[in-house]
Amino acid sequence: MEAASFAAIGVIVFATAYAFARRALVSLVYGVAVLAVYALEVASAGGPFVLASPVLGDLGLRFAPGVWPAPWTWITFEFVHASETHVLLNLLGLILISPGFEERIGGVRWAVLFFAGGAFGAVVFLAVHAGASTVLVGASAGILAAFGAYGRLFPRERVTLFLPIPGVPSLPIAQVVLGYLVLEMALSLFGARGIAWEAHVGGIAFGFAAAPAVMRLPTPGRRAARLRPIEGLRDLATTPELQRILEEAERADLPETRDAWIEKFVAGARCPRCGGPLQRRFGGLRSTCGWRRPV
Repeated sequence: MEAASFAAIGVIVFATAYAFARRALVSLVYGVAVLAVYALEVASAGGPFVLASPVLGDLGLRFAPGVWPAPWTWITFEFVHASETHVLLNLLGLILISPGFEERIGGVRWAVLFFAGGAFGAVVFLAVHAGASTVLVGASAGILAAFGAYGRLFPRERVTLFLPIPGVPSLPIAQVVLGYLVLEMALSLFGARGIAWEAHVGGIAFGFAAAPAVMRLPTPGRRAARLRPIEGLRDLATTPELQRILEEAERADLPETRDAWIEKFVAGARCPRCGGPLQRRFGGLRSTCGWRRPV
């Protein structure tokens, strides 16, 4: 293994340790790590073609008949990329969309989705291409696994695609995931080559299916949450939209999902006494007029 490859592994290990030690957003830190690893790829390529980089060869998930991938490459392949376009697309997912989801579920759960979903996507890709010699690189499968879970847990959550530009409407996360796939498909058909659709589909399927199980994993510094009751909110659902939100909260089977819907409900509800906005504090609802209700 080349020195640049060891340096890239060091970047990945340091980024992971830093994110969890400092309780930083893992997705943002990994975005920086992807850029650093790609810089090592370019520097070690010895020419204009990054595919010649020993970093890509050593850390990519390499498969051939009778030859199994090195164990560490099931993790490292998500940090190496084949082109600037490849890096840019995955940075959009890591830096602009993933942080909001990670803040909801926690860094540990997000990392489980990222690595396990990426590995599952790789298995799907290798199964489809059994008997062929290939190298799989890129974070797309892991990112899309997180997106699949995002759509399962918070289907009506709206995010801005891709930058918070004034006048650009936000979209439901399900549409963002679909748009992300369509964009990559267009690049694959009209210029970009070598996009592993099988891995992407496997990643999304894993994230969507595994989301409830992943949400039951404990997270450092948190106690196991319980579903909050919603009976005390029913009379406040005075509009069809608030009634719909309350129905979504009632159907939610995960504490974090129900809490998200309750927060959205409170943001739109009004005090029955003064008609002013409500605040959720200290286990109850409050209004500036003095009205209170435990929830």
